[in-house]
Amino acid sequence: MSLTDSFLRSIMNKEHEKVFEKTDRDGLSVRVSRKGKVVFQLRYMFESKQKRVDIGTYPSLGLKDAREEVLKIKRALEEGMDARIYLATKLQRNSAIKTVEDVVREWDHVYAKVNIKNADQILRTFEIHVFPKIGHIPHDSAGAHVWIALIEEILRKRPGIARRILTSAKQAHSWALRRKMVETTPLETIKSQDLGMRRSSTSRVLNDDEIRLLFEVFENTSMRRKNALLIQLILLFGCRSGEILQSRHCDFDFEHAIWTVPPESHKGGANGKPIKRPIIPAAQKLIEEAMQLSKGCEWVFESSLTKDKGKMLNSSSVLSLPKTVMSYYQRTRNKILPHFSMHDLRRTARTRWSPIAPPHVCEVMLGHKLPGVWAVYDHNGYLDEQRKAYTAWWATVMSIVNGESNVRSILTM
Repeated sequence: MSLTDSFLRSIMNKEHEKVFEKTDRDGLSVRVSRKGKVVFQLRYMFESKQKRVDIGTYPSLGLKDAREEVLKIKRALEEGMDARIYLATKLQRNSAIKTVEDVVREWDHVYAKVNIKNADQILRTFEIHVFPKIGHIPHDSAGAHVWIALIEEILRKRPGIARRILTSAKQAHSWALRRKMVETTPLETIKSQDLGMRRSSTSRVLNDDEIRLLFEVFENTSMRRKNALLIQLILLFGCRSGEILQSRHCDFDFEHAIWTVPPESHKGGANGKPIKRPIIPAAQKLIEEAMQLSKGCEWVFESSLTKDKGKMLNSSSVLSLPKTVMSYYQRTRNKILPHFSMHDLRRTARTRWSPIAPPHVCEVMLGHKLPGVWAVYDHNGYLDEQRKAYTAWWATVMSIVNGESNVRSILTM
């Protein structure tokens, strides 16, 4: 009579007088120890010799799975492979299986850290949102449905994080496939639109009252001084927050009044060219103050966290600075300030530069590449033109903040 699950459960972990065996079919049987340990075994012929091999232990290996394993072993026998070698090869293959976390961490270590500027932030995103939920699953067992369910759950509250996970996971899967570490790329055909993701575009530009509000917050809240300096420098230069956060003391040449942003520190750095911006007196004063606050650290903006002492300020902490401004506005005005981001400071600067400087100079100030053939033949840094524009722009900001008659003398060229 064939084995049944009810029979196996009835004998499992029970005391027995002696060791005994119970046969099933196709050479499958179970060996039951005196203490009730149930082991599936297969009897087979190989090279004209009778042999027996253990397949697995019940209930870790179920009866249905044991019968399916017998069929696989028999196919291997027909191909001339001993059952013992087949099982040993399978065990070795299983021990080399990479989990989702294994794949992402190896991709981060070998590829992302070398080729992606914000690799640390990406890995941290996976550590917080992905690894705790599916990190332990074998990579090739985590199908598209597993990833989609996870990303859609995150999408409801953190659309930006969900987009980052989708993009980075697809890169990690493709890299691992090329390295023959995995056999599947579960998100290969999934596009952001398939998950209902929409890239939000914004035209937010701060008006005079909102610019004045920024400086009011600097004076009347407990915002860290270095954060206030950071906001002012982004507004002054119209730079990306990452460019100033990754700046080192050595990037600022006060003798020649030049700030050099190395290629590895800006978005367009793939061409190997740095961004050069003139340092006007007002900017130098802000930069020197920031340097004093991070004295002894190579970064101009040092992290305030004890565990990150000596490291640059993390960009994720900077993203929350507009919330401080909006909270202050609601508390003091009893009104809601329309949301703005740190990037909107850059957009504000560029918009306000338009009456001050020609478009191509404004684009150079942003660190953008000039369009088409223009970029091929025109390698002028327009430093003098930039200097005049920055000076005029910051004079405008100071007049907004302090009134037309109180523009600080430090703004003079």
